[in-house]
Amino acid sequence: MKNKIFEYIHSLGIEKCGVASYNEKSAIVCLFPYFSGYAEGNLSLYARSRDYHKVIREKLSPVCDFIHSLDSTAECEIFADIGPEVDRKLAYKAGLGFYGKNGMLINDDFGSFFFIGYILCSLDLDADKPLNETCIGCNKCIENCPGGALGEKFQLEKCASHISQKKGDLTESEIAILKKSGLIFGCDMCQKVCPHNNITPKPMKEFTEDIVNSLSLEDIENLSNREFMKKYGNRAFSWRGKGVLERNIKITER
Repeated sequence: MKNKIFEYIHSLGIEKCGVASYNEKSAIVCLFPYFSGYAEGNLSLYARSRDYHKVIREKLSPVCDFIHSLDSTAECEIFADIGPEVDRKLAYKAGLGFYGKNGMLINDDFGSFFFIGYILCSLDLDADKPLNETCIGCNKCIENCPGGALGEKFQLEKCASHISQKKGDLTESEIAILKKSGLIFGCDMCQKVCPHNNITPKPMKEFTEDIVNSLSLEDIENLSNREFMKKYGNRAFSWRGKGVLERNIKITER
């Protein structure tokens, strides 16, 4: 049955998938590459196309239907980013990548520029094994992190991506980190400098369409919250609302 499911997943244009065990269930884990170049902009590369949460659900829903066609009693639930287990951990267990010093999962073909989605199902599928690989340990991610958040222990409070999504006023040190990153949402630095990303993976077409590289104050300041969500609600950067983005634009442009 596992082979049939994988064949169907591949027929949908999803190249990488694996199985990990989780709490007596099988997690069918899939990778969704999104890298489409380093165009100038003030949004993190992952946030420039449609919201990956929605795309992943659209791509994996037919897989659940297919599983039900094989076993009508099977229970399936889709997760993308927010779920009962850390997606990177499941992808690692499913043999889809190895960890870099930046904490990102790295795949030989996609680098670290991919999203992870998984289906928890009640089928008893043979689990795959983690890869016997490690990153090259060049420390470039550690040396180039805008906030110095990486090292022996990850310091979330110094992560530019985390800071860019905080609500309320920022401290002077947080403002300095955000200005150094130059982005108003997310951060790409540890991935940009990673030698494992010196490849040109082909992104899924859903992540190459209707791209928004940057936002300016003129784009959003005169929009009501309702208008903002109507225009940008299908973007990953919209979840914190326009107020946080306006604050970050003012910080990075001054």
